[in-house]
Amino acid sequence: MSFAICRMQKMKSHDLKGIQFHNQRERESKTNSDIDKERSHKNYDFVNDENIDYNERVKEIIESQKTGSRKTRKDAVLVNELLVTSDRDFFERLDPVEQKRFFEESFKLFSERYGEQNIAYATVHNDEKTPHLHIGVVPMRDGKLQGKNVFNRAELLWMQDKFPEHMQKLGFDLERGEKGSDRQHIETTKYKKQTLEKEIDFLEKNIVTKKDELTAFIGKVESDLTVPAKRQTKNVEVPTGEKNLFGKEKTKTVKKPTENVIISRTDYKKLVAAAQDNEKLKIHLKQVLNTDMAKENRELRENYEVLRGKHNDLVHRFNGMVEDHNELVQENKSLKARVSDLKREIGFVYKSAKDFLEERIRGLSAFRSAFKDLVDKVKEKTPGSEFERLHKRERRLEQNREMER
Repeated sequence: MSFAICRMQKMKSHDLKGIQFHNQRERESKTNSDIDKERSHKNYDFVNDENIDYNERVKEIIESQKTGSRKTRKDAVLVNELLVTSDRDFFERLDPVEQKRFFEESFKLFSERYGEQNIAYATVHNDEKTPHLHIGVVPMRDGKLQGKNVFNRAELLWMQDKFPEHMQKLGFDLERGEKGSDRQHIETTKYKKQTLEKEIDFLEKNIVTKKDELTAFIGKVESDLTVPAKRQTKNVEVPTGEKNLFGKEKTKTVKKPTENVIISRTDYKKLVAAAQDNEKLKIHLKQVLNTDMAKENRELRENYEVLRGKHNDLVHRFNGMVEDHNELVQENKSLKARVSDLKREIGFVYKSAKDFLEERIRGLSAFRSAFKDLVDKVKEKTPGSEFERLHKRERRLEQNREMER
């Protein structure tokens, strides 16, 4: 069984002229080699009998319904274009009459849902490898242009579920595409892949820069800090066990150590400087781990999952594009490897931060407290990060060793 394809693409003012040229075949396409000019006369539009100016028609639709006086923003989404189609096998099974009925019923469904008065164009292309329908919806509602409310996530899910269901009831042998897909065009997917790759390259370079900064900063901190100190004492009267002539117990003066130590002014300044350097390092580490690595790694994983979902959808939707599919598989493998590399980088920073603090903070309890503070700060900003996961794993291992003892 073939899949029902219905995807949505946002169009702003500067996009409309280009889609107008394409839909109405006003200029020869230099990027789409699938157009057969000898069959272009078979194209038709359910709304317009002749070519129109898309920007003017959209402006007419908006002005005829607008209730406020505010001007339309220059960067506003003016049209949500729906592309309705299936694979070539589906259309090869239909005779010309049934094929036209498929597009007529599709147009009827969406024009009733979004308002026939809001449809700027509904063009069927029969001169490409796979027939398809472009429907230009101006997202007007309650006298306002509000694409985000008309085509929100719930609406897109409705479109993916109800469109194939509706067409099945009308006798067309179609099924819903794979769930979880956002139905983006293959060219859009390629563009986002390229953008993601650039982001990965930037992140990798940023990691190297941050590591160099951290190494340089560690080199500035004095690692072997020795401070000579002596215990402070005070005179204390203690009983001797003897009594004087009057029967009163005798006492003697002895020196006893206090809880304080005495160090020179120079050594005190060294301690203060070391503490300040340590605080600066903690702040710097938090910035590196929190902003540039843990957070960006999480975003990278999320983007990768989105990309993988798009890939799965493309396999089902675009018949015959085997070469594009193979490219996506290779890209996904490359992304997995890079995500793995980023995890190793975070593990390196985690160990470096721990070793650095452990060398400079005396006492196991004080060290654990300081390192926990650092982990909590990272957790607060990026919950569930790789940095936090490493810390939890290490704590579990320590607890297991203590239980074995």
